[in-house]
Amino acid sequence: MRTLKLVVVKRGTIDMIKICLFFHRTNNFILVLFRFRVVLQRDGSKDRSITSSSKRHRSRSHDREKEKKSKRFHRRSTSQSSNDDREDSLSITNISRKTTINELDDLASRKKAEIDRLAELERERTQLLRQKETRENLIQAEVDRRVKDIVEIRVREELERRKDEIENEVKRRVDVLKRTMEKQMLIEIEKRNHEEIRKLIIKEEEERKKREDLEKILAENERKLTEAKKKLAEEEEKLRTEQLRLMEDRERFERQLGKQHAREQNLILGKNKTRQKISFTLNSVQ
Repeated sequence: MRTLKLVVVKRGTIDMIKICLFFHRTNNFILVLFRFRVVLQRDGSKDRSITSSSKRHRSRSHDREKEKKSKRFHRRSTSQSSNDDREDSLSITNISRKTTINELDDLASRKKAEIDRLAELERERTQLLRQKETRENLIQAEVDRRVKDIVEIRVREELERRKDEIENEVKRRVDVLKRTMEKQMLIEIEKRNHEEIRKLIIKEEEERKKREDLEKILAENERKLTEAKKKLAEEEEKLRTEQLRLMEDRERFERQLGKQHAREQNLILGKNKTRQKISFTLNSVQ
């Protein structure tokens, strides 16, 4: 007789179908015990129930393993007597398998319908939220527009009611601002005039210093020019004196030269008995 395997399914339908298909492929008999209803929401109490169910399932599996070993030992000793039981077990297994598959299909269909219903509810909820948000935005926009219109109307009415007061206040502020600006302009002009005067004084002082420096330079140049003229006059005087001396020396030389030339001429011509007489004497020859 094949081993009975109990599977406690509490998770989603898809996980349950995967487990059933796994046991179906291994050709084991599956007895699915639905102790809990499959739901989408997972809370703390359900998790704790899953944990306790898993512990019970592990303890039962351990007991079944022991029972399995004892049955195998018993089956070896009574193999011939259990042929009929095996055939009955196989038929029961096939019937149970078909029943389990049909139940799984039915549960999957119900689960799918539940999921579709919840998805439809979620879409409707999302659509309602969007519509609500749109309405709220429209209402807020309309409220803002009306508030803006009311504020503009109130402002115009208030301006119309306080027109004279506002004009007087504006004039007063303009006059105050005008006087303030005039005062600032006068202060600025006075400050500018003081600055211009200061610059002018500085410039005049600089010009005076330049003029004094120039006068000093001119006086120095004039002194140097006077000294140069004086030196030039002295040099000219020396030059004239030297020229006179040279002229006197030249005249003296020319007179001496003339006298010498006259003596030479007289000597040549024998004038004034300047030529000496030539005496001739004859001496006897022995």
